[in-house]
Amino acid sequence: MCCPLSTVYPPRVSVSLRARSVFPYVAWATLAFTLLVILWGTVVRATGSGDGCGESWPKCGQQFIPPNPTVETLIEFSHRASSFAAGLGVAAVFLLALWAFPKHHIVRKAATVSGIILVIEALLGASLVLFGWVDDDVSAARLIVVPLHLTNTFLLLGSLSVTAWWGSGYAEPQTVGKCKSIRWLWVGAIVMLILGMTGALNALADTIFPANSVADGIADEFGPTAPILLRLRIIHPLVAVVGGILVGWIAADTARRGSRITRRLATTVSIVVLLQFFVGIANIFFLTPLSIQVTHLLVADALWISFVLFSVSWLGDPVGARVSRSVNA
Repeated sequence: MCCPLSTVYPPRVSVSLRARSVFPYVAWATLAFTLLVILWGTVVRATGSGDGCGESWPKCGQQFIPPNPTVETLIEFSHRASSFAAGLGVAAVFLLALWAFPKHHIVRKAATVSGIILVIEALLGASLVLFGWVDDDVSAARLIVVPLHLTNTFLLLGSLSVTAWWGSGYAEPQTVGKCKSIRWLWVGAIVMLILGMTGALNALADTIFPANSVADGIADEFGPTAPILLRLRIIHPLVAVVGGILVGWIAADTARRGSRITRRLATTVSIVVLLQFFVGIANIFFLTPLSIQVTHLLVADALWISFVLFSVSWLGDPVGARVSRSVNA
């Protein structure tokens, strides 16, 4: 017959163990909910609802809960409300990490980074509203903040992913004998951030300058009077093809020296890269309908998360460490 934890460990330790057993569920659930909030942000942008609450934040107009809201107001308000709920989730992950793990533990550090990035995320989102960088605005400031916002979103998803990963009991990173692989992992991460930034500008251009056909869209991009945002739209598809192939190769090549779970995550990266190619082509061919835009971002986020988890799995993989040391020797 099993004994309660309190009869085996001191009360403080037993409480910590209970918190640690709950932590993975809270962390993974927070990651999943945050991903849904991010996808809803695409709906806000694609429907032109970014100014649904006017140039006010955190209030929606003159009140926190808008009376008699329009459709645009409902879309923007629901995004703000869900973002607040995601913030509470990140706060819960942080507090639970402090409770469940000892001082200087890597899960504590990852949860703290997640909280800091979330604050930056909120400030970037607020700046878009407060400075009027929404709807049809094509100012230089918006062209800077939008890709920064997407980059910070990726960093938030990445930090939440590793928090949940390490909080689930997976091995902490070991860098000995892995210097070459780490450099390639950094290359892959930077390439994916560049893909995300160009993709954010591409999506913004599609929203503000919708095309009647693929041919008309290409003609508009090369037109003599085309605005800079429209000219930038041609960059993302080219970068996506080259970058996607590079990221897939990095995962496949590195995983050859990894454990089974690392190889499975590398396979996931390659599959998602291929899927993203097809979704991207469909997005162009069908002239960026909302459903495919949301799917495109979902697959992009899935690719980023899978690459991050593949990277930390490899870094914590003793099999990879042994092989790397023998090769470097």
